[in-house]
Parts: sequence; structure tokens; C-alpha cells
Amino acid sequence: MALIDLSHPIEDGMAAYPGLPPVRIFTILDHDASRDRYGGRAEFHLGGAELAGNTGTYLDAPFHRFRDREDLAALPLETVSACQASSSTRTEPSGRSR
Repeated sequence: MALIDLSHPIEDGMAAYPGLPPVRIFTILDHDASRDRYGGRAEFHLGGAELAGNTGTYLDAPFHRFRDREDLAALPLETVSACQASSSTRTEPSGRSR
């Protein structure tokens, strides 16, 4: 069985769905600040993200619609792979497909 990766980049400011807040990607701690914080013994970047759960390619679990049903963590992978699916292409106002 072949699996197809449907993921795509999520970028700062992109719209998730009309009426929902846009994606926000930000730095919590940059390399310089981390070096100062850890007395010069460590240096790293720590990033953060705020986004609606249906941003990008996603899978709705039964819980999305039915409060007493399974959430995504409770679904075995084999129940959500190798099943029929549909696809669509969104056209940007410029006419470019995404």
C-alpha cells in the first residue's frame, strides 16, 4: 500500500478558514537571548505557533462533531489510512493553484 504525503507548508499570517484567526508563528527565545539566559553554556532557538486545529491538511476525528466520540489520539492509524478520499484544488485570486 502506497501512502501519499498531503502535507504542505504552514506560514505566518496564512488563513486557516474564513472567520478564524490567521496562523501566528513567532520566536519565544532566540539564539542570543538563550545564550544570555543560560550563561553562555547553551544556545538555541525556541519557536511557537498559534493556529486553528483545521489549518492545512488535517483529519477530523469523530469528536469534532460528536462530543461523546473518539478524538484523534484514540483512532488507530489503520482506521484512517487506505480508505477512499476526495481531493480539491484551491485557486488563488491570481489564478495560481495551491
